[in-house]
Amino acid sequence: MIVTQEQQPQWNSIITGMLRIFITICKKNNLTYYCCGGTAIGAIRHQGMIPWDDDIDVFMPRKDFDRFVQIVNSSSSDDYELETPHINDKYPFYSAKFCNKHTTLLESKDVPCVYGLYIDIFPIDGAPNDYEQARAMERRFTKTKYKLEAISTHISFVEYIMLLTKPKEWGRFVRKTIGFFFRSLYRKHLLQQLDAICYKHKYEDSTLVAVYCGSYGPKEVFPKAWLDGNISFQFEGLNVDLPIGYDDYLRQYYGNYMQLPPEEKRISHHNKAYFNLRERESDEIVYRKAKKSI
Repeated sequence: MIVTQEQQPQWNSIITGMLRIFITICKKNNLTYYCCGGTAIGAIRHQGMIPWDDDIDVFMPRKDFDRFVQIVNSSSSDDYELETPHINDKYPFYSAKFCNKHTTLLESKDVPCVYGLYIDIFPIDGAPNDYEQARAMERRFTKTKYKLEAISTHISFVEYIMLLTKPKEWGRFVRKTIGFFFRSLYRKHLLQQLDAICYKHKYEDSTLVAVYCGSYGPKEVFPKAWLDGNISFQFEGLNVDLPIGYDDYLRQYYGNYMQLPPEEKRISHHNKAYFNLRERESDEIVYRKAKKSI
């Protein structure tokens, strides 16, 4: 499904509302957060969402991230909920999603995990103080993360067998097989491996940090000094925090982030197999509607 021009303002309003609630919880509990990725660029370059973007990203030092998870999980709200791999055994990511309970979203028909429109929350973890060692840990995390995502994806039997015809896919075939017969145990094992990497080095004692569950590979490792303070920007009428070293951070990730990309690249890169901006529908109804829309 595509978010139409008529739907886009409502979509943006919903996820901006989630950001507002998130910031309120952080301020109330003295938690540190920073807008990151395209959200940080949006705050600087557009004072709001990038016009062709449709998500909001923040990251938090590990201690603050864990505290936020604890606070939300110990409270009860009719308006929001948190999705993490430790809470929902269908959830395929290691990062968290702070979701609106009055909306419905299935991002991929192959991943049977339904939640509401959300903001992404990424933990920032301590890393080895040597760049090469830190990047080696990032690579190890990424390989394990892909295994978690692989066993969360459902494919047809024909697609499963076809993996055997491609030598590069044999590893995926093995993971799918293990996931089919021992999914719960294997998933627990993978989460333990991911946790071990993230908690190996204390954030407070590190000079380098890493957003291990990010999508930018080696670029996800950077000096903690870039986070030693915050600066406020306007974002859709909200005051939001960016790290004091936002320019170094964004240039490492994106290069000249103030330059607009070519028009053909000004598109959303997020999947939407099915969504409902007005109500939360049951998983069974969502799966059925998503299948019909194929």
